[in-house]
Amino acid sequence: MPDPTQHTTTLQWLASLYKIMGKESANKFIVELGATKPLLVESLAPSAERVSTGETPLGISLVRYVVTYSEKGAPVDYVRLGKMLSTGQYLALSNKAPRPNASKAFIDFFLGDESMGILAKMGEFVNRKGFYPPLPDAERIQAVEMDDFDAKGFADKTQEYQKLFLR
Repeated sequence: MPDPTQHTTTLQWLASLYKIMGKESANKFIVELGATKPLLVESLAPSAERVSTGETPLGISLVRYVVTYSEKGAPVDYVRLGKMLSTGQYLALSNKAPRPNASKAFIDFFLGDESMGILAKMGEFVNRKGFYPPLPDAERIQAVEMDDFDAKGFADKTQEYQKLFLR
């Protein structure tokens, strides 16, 4: 799994598990996960890659890597849960953009059906109804937004996870 003391998305994922598991169950899971002394890698892609090559039997990563590595012939799959934690991605247009009309055209394209179809085909979950990644049961997954933290929140969680995962 990605090292939650170095990888912000993994830190957010662990800290947000309470949203789908309940606080007590999530805390117990995190402590027990740390006690297993998982192999920690730098980010989500190496975690998925190690599973795809058979180096490790399972990993914590993004569901989209099931699409990526399945297309390359790896026998990978994901655990089907009713809810999965997610993080939003955003586009913004500066009020001082040098070419605001070009920027608006890009945003229109990016949010349009063609772009959403391309992203979904690549394994991404998009915000457009009817567009799903080519994964079994993808349309059944309910996305739950992960918590975000300020600098102090990240620092506090990093210290907490250092004690659990790096001892």
